[in-house]
Order: sequence, then structure tokens, then C-alpha cells
Amino acid sequence: MSQPPRNLLQALQQLDFDEAIGPSDPRFVDTDLARGATDLRMRLLNKFGLSMTSGDFFPNLGRHVLLFGPIGCGKSTELMRLKAQLLAPHTPISGKLFPILLNVRGEVDINNLEYADLFLALAHAVVQELEAQSIQLPETQIAALQSWFSEHVLTHDQIRELATQLGTEAEAGGGWPLFVKLTAKFSAVFKNSSSYKDTMRDVVKKTFTQFALAFNALIRAAEAAIAERGLGQRLLLIVDGTDKIPLKQAQSLFIDDAEQLLSIQALVLYTAPITLKYSGTTQSKLNSELVLPIIKLESRDGTRFEPGWQAMHNLLDRRIDPSAFATPDLRDRLIAASGGHPRELLRLLALACESAETGTIDATTVSRAIELLAAEYRYWLAPEDYTLLAQVDAAGGQHVGNDERTRNLLWRLALLHYNDGSWRRSHPVVRLLEGYTRALQALNTPQP
Repeated sequence: MSQPPRNLLQALQQLDFDEAIGPSDPRFVDTDLARGATDLRMRLLNKFGLSMTSGDFFPNLGRHVLLFGPIGCGKSTELMRLKAQLLAPHTPISGKLFPILLNVRGEVDINNLEYADLFLALAHAVVQELEAQSIQLPETQIAALQSWFSEHVLTHDQIRELATQLGTEAEAGGGWPLFVKLTAKFSAVFKNSSSYKDTMRDVVKKTFTQFALAFNALIRAAEAAIAERGLGQRLLLIVDGTDKIPLKQAQSLFIDDAEQLLSIQALVLYTAPITLKYSGTTQSKLNSELVLPIIKLESRDGTRFEPGWQAMHNLLDRRIDPSAFATPDLRDRLIAASGGHPRELLRLLALACESAETGTIDATTVSRAIELLAAEYRYWLAPEDYTLLAQVDAAGGQHVGNDERTRNLLWRLALLHYNDGSWRRSHPVVRLLEGYTRALQALNTPQP
């Protein structure tokens, strides 16, 4: 394992809150036990008909599964880990599911995501992966999707400029090379917030039956090609980044448009925002039970949970040399202030590196980092928010309802949930704020 930096500025510049790291990265930490989620990947694969222990594989034609979790809790890392396990040779699950991982944050506008955007991005991801494997599908197997493009997209009046460009390319060569260009070009329409976006969405919606049939034909052809190479029996499409879309967009995509998603006959795993879980995903026809919890530093009764502390120490120590702290207990203070949320720990570390007046993180620096993170919450928390947070803590983490206020606090991490969501705590730095202190005192003051 490479040595983490001792220099605070170097450590600060290497911190990237949005970076997903896979199991081969020296910073990777196994957090299964720390989360209390040792069976998560087993349950995920079971949903797709694959046993991790025996390798038995009985997949459905189509299965769409949602994986929930707070932003920054490590879902992307877990998905990369799942991908690596599926691709590893000489295991019971080798050669069963071939994973294609799509992070929509780099492909579409996640603040304005619709199913049309997602499907075209997925089509491009499948084509890209086939290209990476040096697989070219014969023209007969992509004819349906090419026909859809030709009949409904390239002839559309409002997409004439793109149609003209691609028409010129088509004269130079068709078949698979043109198909690769088609999927790349029209996936980029959504990535670049092009003026063509609304037109493309309208085309997909008005011709969706034909589009879905063509998309399914692409999936079947891709799976047959992958199987012929011995890479896998079925594709597993993994969609990351959809946990970061706003709640209204998530409700539209995963609940209102569930029928459109289900019309795609593929095995698909999506990340989903934790707020959607608490807003009634039972209305969705998608498989929606699994939650990736954050790391526990204590059990619900308040006793120290050692696996959680060890995992957070590992997360911290693989990003900065422990000798950068004046005393070992200062690392514990940062970890405690994070509440067990990995990204919050990295935010605290960044604030500490920024605030240090010397080349060492001392007690004053740690206090300053915690105060600065607390101030971020002070900016937006309302008096009613403090009241709700104090009520949750006073009730020992019991649920006090899942209204819009609660969902907003979960989304913005002022309220943290543990295990399978069975209990909650306010963020530790929030408890340092005056508004929280007053709300807690009001709860403990007898009413006249």
C-alpha cells in the first residue's frame, strides 16, 4: 500500500469527495461489518437470480432493482466492488453476469433526468462496452434500433442539423461504425444540455413502443455476443448517480415512469436517493427494499461499535499519515463528529487541513474544523428542523414520521439513519448548534 501524505496541503489536494474508488485502490476499506450490511451483495445478486455461494443462476428476462443510501455513504465504491467480483475469474459467480457500469453524472443532466435520457445513455454504454471488447454486432442485429433512428430521429425537422451531419457520415460507411456514432451523438445531446434535448425526449415518448422493442433487441444481441466470448450469460446494467437526482425527478423516474423502465427486458441496478425510500417507494413496481447504511460508531443503546471505529480509522489513515495529528485522540474527535458518514469525515479532514496554522493538525484545528462543518448546517436549518431533530434524539432514534421536513433532513444529512433505517440520530455537529440546544431544552421543560 502506498504511503498516505504527511503534508497537509498535499493531503488536501488529493481529497475528492465525489471520487469512487474500487477494491484495487490502496485507499479502499471493507466496510461491510462496520455498516452491519455483510449480506448486501449476496441479496443484490439473489435478486438477479445468482447465488454467490453455489453459482446457481436462474435470471428473469427483466429485473429492475433500486439500491438506496444517503449521498456520499459509499454506494459508488460498493458498485465498483460488485463489478470487480463479477469479473473475477475462478469463483462460483464467474462468467454469469457481465457488468456494465454507467455513471449518469457524466452523461446526462442529473437535475433534469427523464427515462428517455437514461435509455439513450444506456444504449451508448452497451455499445461502448462492446467496442471495448472488440465486438461488432452484425447489421441484422442492430437493424431495429437503426431503423428507429432513421425513421423518427434523423428525419425530424428540429434535428435536421444533426441529421444532415450523420447522413453525410452514413454515406461514408454504415453498419456497426455508423451505429456507434449514432448512439454517441444522441447520448451527447442529453449530456451537453443541447437545444435538441426536449425534441429527442418527445420523439422517444411518442415512439416508445418501437424504441423499447429495438432497445430490447440490442440487449439480446449484446448478451448473445458476450456469451459467445465466454464473458457472461447475461448483462447486468449498473446505473450509478441516480441517487443524486432531486426527489421530484426520482419520483417521476422510478414511480410515475416505472412501466417504461420495466418495458426494458434487462437486468438493471439503479442507485436511488434515500428520500425516495421514505416517501413511499412501495408505490413503485420496481424492486425497492435494499438500503446501504452508513457506518455505525455506536449501537442504538449507545455502546461503542468497534468495527465502525476501525473502519473509519482506516478511511482516515489511508488519506493522511496519522503523524499529521498532534495526538492520536484528535483522529477520534474527527471520526466522532462525522457520525460515521464517510464523506462527512473527508469534509472534516479537508477543513482541518485548510485551517491548520502549522504543518500539524492540533486540538485547536480540529475544533475549528468541527465548528466550520456545523456552520454549514446552521445556514439552512430552520427552527422547526431543530425541534424535529431534538425529538428524534429524545426518542432514542425512533421514527417520528416521514414527512417532507424529515426527508429533507435525511437528504441533506442533518439526520442520519443506521442499520436498515430502523433508527436515526441527528448529525453530531448539529448537536453543537444553539438552535438544537434550545430545541432540546424546550422538550425537557415542563409545559405550564
